[in-house]
Amino acid sequence: MTTREHITVSSGDPAPRRRHVEQTGYVSPTVRQFAETQARLAAEAAEDRYRVPETREELLAMRSADQNRTFAEHRATYDRLMYGQ
Repeated sequence: MTTREHITVSSGDPAPRRRHVEQTGYVSPTVRQFAETQARLAAEAAEDRYRVPETREELLAMRSADQNRTFAEHRATYDRLMYGQ
């Protein structure tokens, strides 16, 4: 045997002391709760909460993405609120 070779004893079962049959399809309550929470958060994030602002303060309080959306989709409202036109 050279220095690069090594002997590996392989066994068929990675956990030979296991005495019971594994449950298939079992999901622990903690994992299930985590998955439900992640799904709920993803659904909430996907909801569109945008509404057209009615005052300049509402427009300025919006996130920049919503301000850009107002500019692109409701240009007359944006101009009226920002420039008084």
